Amino acid sequence: MKASDYLHRCLDLHGHVTALRYGKTQRLDEVERHVRDILANDSELWDVIQAIHNHDAFDADMFGFLPEEQIERDLRGSMGHDQWQTLPKHVLVARLFGAFRQIEPTSMVLRFIDPEHYGIMSSPVATILGVRPRRKPPDTYHAYLKSLKEIRKERHFARVVDVEMALWALQVGALDGLLPPTQANALKRHYRGDTVLRQLQTRNLTVQLFSENSKLDVAEELLSTEVAVAGQLAGIEFEQLVGKRVSVANDYGKDASLIELIDGFEDVRVRQDWHRARQIRNRAIHEPSSVTRKDAEFLITTARKVAK
Repeated sequence: MKASDYLHRCLDLHGHVTALRYGKTQRLDEVERHVRDILANDSELWDVIQAIHNHDAFDADMFGFLPEEQIERDLRGSMGHDQWQTLPKHVLVARLFGAFRQIEPTSMVLRFIDPEHYGIMSSPVATILGVRPRRKPPDTYHAYLKSLKEIRKERHFARVVDVEMALWALQVGALDGLLPPTQANALKRHYRGDTVLRQLQTRNLTVQLFSENSKLDVAEELLSTEVAVAGQLAGIEFEQLVGKRVSVANDYGKDASLIELIDGFEDVRVRQDWHRARQIRNRAIHEPSSVTRKDAEFLITTARKVAK
């Protein structure tokens, strides 16, 4: 097996891994065909949902119990009887989520309606993608799908759902160890060497982290686990904050050094603290192992004072 093909091998193993995980093979392809026939008859969305939940080849209840009366009432109230297939996809997602009130069963329905563009939202796949919950579940699903589409293009999968199933089999079968050790270990090795997938995972984690928190908040959160990284983040932020505050006030050029910027500040006591912070910042960048938690805390505190 070529390293570049290992995710396609994971897709081939999907049915086998579902049997190991749930005690029977989940035949999602059979459900797809059944739903396709229903869609061809211009059926109501409620008929599609019932068909998915009632199909013997798939245990839909793993994604949540179906409160039939409430779901049927909410769906018919929000989109009528025969118009749902013409709705823009983002509207369909919103209305399904409004009825189910959970993103997992919403994604399950979308997966069978349009497997080319949708996949089931599950924690094993979200873990591999590095997608953490957003404040709004549909936003989480959007980020999830965006990553699946990126992998689809990169690894030449036919559909988004194929990527989702491959990643699910990789996480549950190989990384969680349901497959036999020899088979699981081979897939693990390929995953660990998959720099594209690992970079995507890291990007998702960091983009969300920094979009919801300031750099100094992140540095503070890292104090108990990654002191050196906390010092580096705080040091970079400290330098930028000093530059914004002092250079504007004193009309320094963009090439002024941090020492010059600090020396240009009028308060002697403040300059002393800033120079101490600058020294910690230098060690954080060039000698990270020498930075203590106390150092990093002082750097964070000083940077916050500069910001105020």
